[in-house]
Amino acid sequence: MELTCPKCQGVMRTYERNNVHVDQCADCRGIFLDRGELEKLTAAESHWQGTAAAAPPAQHPQSRPAYGGYPQKKRRKSFLEEMFD
Repeated sequence: MELTCPKCQGVMRTYERNNVHVDQCADCRGIFLDRGELEKLTAAESHWQGTAAAAPPAQHPQSRPAYGGYPQKKRRKSFLEEMFD
């Protein structure tokens, strides 16, 4: 059975990430979750943030200053950003 996107009527594809079934539209790239899956993702995010906070950030002493003389800071991707990359 093929799922249809409720937003744009495109074809949905289903895949599994971290024991969560995700439905994503191939056209508009919308993400749709079933009941309880958002809670699973937020619990996994909280767990990931707790383990990430325990590790100190790496220092790069030879990094070149960016425009204006201030070094650029790299923003660490969140669990959800990494999951859907």
